[in-house]
Amino acid sequence: MQILSYKKLYLPAFAIIAIVLLLIFMIALSTYRTLNHQRETALAFLHSQGATLLYALEAAALTGMLTPGWSEDSVETLIFEFGKNKNIAYIYMYDANGIISHSSDILRHGTKTSWRPELESDNQVIARLLTSADDSQVYELAKRYSPWSHAPQGQTFPMSGSSARLPFLDHHAGDTVVLGMSTEEYEAAHHADIQHAVFMGAILLVLGTAALFFTFVIQNYYLTDKAFNQSRDYLRLVMASMSNGILSIDAQGKIISINSSARDLLDLKDKDVKAFDLKSMIDFQSSGIGKTLAESTPVVDKEIIYHKASRQVPLAMTISPIMDEDKKSPYTGAVITLRDLTEIKRLQEKVRRSERLAAVGELAAGVAHEVRNPLSSIRGFAQFLKHVLRERPKEREYAELMVKEVDRIDNVVTNLLSFARPVHPEPAPTDISGMLNHTVRLVQADANLRNVTIGVVVPHGLEKINLDGNQITQVMLNLILNALQAVDMGGDVSVEARGAGSEILALSVEDDGPGIPPDELKRIFDPFYTTREKGTGLGLAIVQMIVENHGGEITVMSPVPGKRKGCRITVHLPIAP
Repeated sequence: MQILSYKKLYLPAFAIIAIVLLLIFMIALSTYRTLNHQRETALAFLHSQGATLLYALEAAALTGMLTPGWSEDSVETLIFEFGKNKNIAYIYMYDANGIISHSSDILRHGTKTSWRPELESDNQVIARLLTSADDSQVYELAKRYSPWSHAPQGQTFPMSGSSARLPFLDHHAGDTVVLGMSTEEYEAAHHADIQHAVFMGAILLVLGTAALFFTFVIQNYYLTDKAFNQSRDYLRLVMASMSNGILSIDAQGKIISINSSARDLLDLKDKDVKAFDLKSMIDFQSSGIGKTLAESTPVVDKEIIYHKASRQVPLAMTISPIMDEDKKSPYTGAVITLRDLTEIKRLQEKVRRSERLAAVGELAAGVAHEVRNPLSSIRGFAQFLKHVLRERPKEREYAELMVKEVDRIDNVVTNLLSFARPVHPEPAPTDISGMLNHTVRLVQADANLRNVTIGVVVPHGLEKINLDGNQITQVMLNLILNALQAVDMGGDVSVEARGAGSEILALSVEDDGPGIPPDELKRIFDPFYTTREKGTGLGLAIVQMIVENHGGEITVMSPVPGKRKGCRITVHLPIAP
């Protein structure tokens, strides 16, 4: 049974612990990735800054070369001044032998460098992160010293006061400049980030501890609530297993809970019934639901007819008011029990019909023996009189009338025998469209005399349906003839087939006549019951017998749904494999 307002009040303890651990892992992973990304970003910034400084050194050297008075001391001064930048730990230049020729640190002069990277071009910059003996880190960048690479082609450099246009040959060609960038600011920021991560981890630890504490609190609540939940779940299983439909509604008629059987009975399988208004499906006044909600009056086994899809379903409805626990208000809704009476009604009708058939069968056997033989004699004598009295028109007319009446009685006897001795159906592939159009052609002359239009609607997919074509033709012929006799001059009769691709074939005949009065609906299939002067009362009885022999059923709607008159008779036949 589906309890629509039911919500879980707890999570299992292991689920909460798992969530906390997962949260710790995710935050730790995120923090690690953030710190690592920040480290990479800082190093990238140092690299960019250092490369810019190296290019700036070369640009400054190039500018100095364009002035008279540029000398070796000028290079020394330029490197020394660059080394004064607070973000530069040191800067030096070494020659092809690795000997430091110029340095911001005087102590490095003449020493041999410990790092000689392989540089493939003048513009290539190679960097490394160096950890010194005191655990401080320096970001070193190395680039080949080539200030003349920045000069326009053909630039004239003054040499010893001369302005001759000669290519400048610097004796530092092939030397390498190493720049050490200080990482103190980066290290300070990195340590601040680590402290922040530790602080957040401590907060998370507190939250996790609190979560575990509340886990035990909730677990204790679960243990105390477990007995109630087990009882409720057991009750739900019992309700869901019941063959009767059970649902509860509030005081406004909205569905609160419903079991699967009620869903099936009300055709709500694929619908969301949360807060569904039951008044849109069942009349509260005629069913007694409205009285129960208004006056808290229970209703026991109230029979109603529920329209489900294309058929009517008889239901027995029991309605009980829901009393409020505090007794301050007399009721808060109702519990409705639904019981399908289709099978009971079918069995009752089958019993009544069996009793009628037994009586009719005995009568038919006697009629066939006692009436048919005298009728043959009477008909022969009437035919003789008609021949003898051919010169006397008045008497001949009486003789012809005798023959017609004898034939009519014989037809009644024949129908009676057909009703009493049904023929077992012999299914065979049948084209439904061809069968219905053939049946309509049989009655088209009668329809034309009354100016009645007969329409036939048959969808594709019903070309080869296994059924007894002759017997179903007889069924449809009877139904169409009844419809023709029911409509007025110029009326309409429609014949329709449905069920392509399904297991049920529905054949319906609808007319726009006055319809069938409610007090006659229950009797139209009774043998010998007729409302027409010349009717035998066996047509619909034979129709029902043939349909039941095919394992089907027949439904009657009068008036037609959505109209004020008319009648629709539908034959539902299982499609044999």
